Amino acid sequence: DAELASALSLDPRHGPAHLLSGRIAVSRNQPMQARDHFQAAIEAQPDDPDAYRELVRLLLSTGDVAAAQAVAERLGERVQPAQGAAEEDGDALVAADRLREQAAAVFVEMGRWWAQHGDERAAERAFAQARSASPADPEALIAEATFLEARRKYADARERYLRLLAQRPESPEVIAALARVALAEGDVEAVAAHARKLLALAANLEPSDGASGDREEERRDVSVALLRVAVPLLGAHRSADAQLALEGALRLYPDHPELSFYRALALVQRGRPHEGAVAFEAVERSLRARGEDAPSPAFLGIEPDALLLDAQVQSALARGRAGEAPESTRRLRALFAEHPAEEGVALALLEAFDRAGKASEAEQVLAASVRAHPDAGALLYPLGSAQDRAGMRQKALSTMRKVLAVQPQHAGALNYIGYTLTEQGKLADLREAEDLLARAVELRPDDGAIADSYGFCLLKLGRASEALAELRRADRLTPRDPVILSHLGDALLAAGKKEEALSAFRRALALLLPGSKRRPLAAEAQAMIDPPDRADRDGPRVRAEIEKKLKALAP
Repeated sequence: DAELASALSLDPRHGPAHLLSGRIAVSRNQPMQARDHFQAAIEAQPDDPDAYRELVRLLLSTGDVAAAQAVAERLGERVQPAQGAAEEDGDALVAADRLREQAAAVFVEMGRWWAQHGDERAAERAFAQARSASPADPEALIAEATFLEARRKYADARERYLRLLAQRPESPEVIAALARVALAEGDVEAVAAHARKLLALAANLEPSDGASGDREEERRDVSVALLRVAVPLLGAHRSADAQLALEGALRLYPDHPELSFYRALALVQRGRPHEGAVAFEAVERSLRARGEDAPSPAFLGIEPDALLLDAQVQSALARGRAGEAPESTRRLRALFAEHPAEEGVALALLEAFDRAGKASEAEQVLAASVRAHPDAGALLYPLGSAQDRAGMRQKALSTMRKVLAVQPQHAGALNYIGYTLTEQGKLADLREAEDLLARAVELRPDDGAIADSYGFCLLKLGRASEALAELRRADRLTPRDPVILSHLGDALLAAGKKEEALSAFRRALALLLPGSKRRPLAAEAQAMIDPPDRADRDGPRVRAEIEKKLKALAP
């Protein structure tokens, strides 16, 4: 302090001394003094960007966003003159580049602040200013791409990610981001292509030796990216592609519990439940042997206890799918008794009962558990699902509304209520459904069932072109689904595309006819799609509806 005071007494316009004094004042929680010092530093050295950035951060932290914006604009105005002055001066060019980079960083901070506070237009303007200051700045590109992706502006987000990929052609993070955007758009083939690129990167790395050795960071980044691509591929019923991605990561980290868990899930979804059950049980043994030691490296941040419980649940479900229904139910009853407030355990118990044709019994068990644990909001969604499967639709709707009262961002409940209201078809119901389903899509953009619900709602609202785009996306996300194909056919018909509508209805009907589970050997792309786990309970009703539509169109 004494040295800074001495420096400022000798030269009151000493910029570096003011900058350091401002930083010290911030650390001491003296915002007014810090503000004065940063402003003095800017006046003393108007082309030194550090003080601008520090002042913007300070002003944002105190909520004075208007003043922060003014400081950012002032910094932005310095970029062009500095760039012009640097054309024939090497030192000036370095200073101008630094000014441009810091200006971009300041506008990125402004954009993030506006985005967090819900002002989309201001955020877009700030990110555009960052791009104007430094068009190729990687931090600005990734910040804007992330913002655009969150706003479902996927084409613009993809363009920013591709520009970033041009700078970092082997960046696992960027490749995974492109895969994520492709999946949100329903382009599952592009997701698989990105997974193959990640596999090629993984093939150039040696397996981990258990220590932080050579290229360990690269191994970890590629494995995280492969896992982040594999998980949505599982959701899109492309488990063969997901399994390849996971096995590529497992080559780098053999027997890693997180990677092994998702590989087991892929096996089950591919119609190999016994192998999957054995793999889940191996994960359980591995986690128990580790004790309190968390798997290293941690990829998705799953707590070991949570992963252990998930492995036990999925093992029990896989046993049921492999034909061991009594063993599956026994295990899940024991897990539910031990974890009565876990949504995942309750849903698994419901599946086991439902598979045995005992949905009503599951409803009674879950209703009793809700009464015994009135504060366990996580039990409400499984209860509502059980009521729906037991044919208690009004009770289910009421319970799902209770779910939203406790968990407003529960995508499953949003989808259930939205779809139910859409089926009812009243204008007020459709308007409420649109809001609920738009929220569900935002939460889970890669879920084909939710995309179908939203598209069906838009169709009922008379917005055929929007509905058609969303239902095409749903069909890409969840191919070979008769209900989605039926809705897609309706949308095609509403858009005046009769022949395409007929094709969609015929594809849907073919899936519902006896023997339709057998895939044509020549359909290589279809062979990558997971087989159906079991017959759809609504199959006969859906088949009758589609036959009626076909008869009306092509008598």
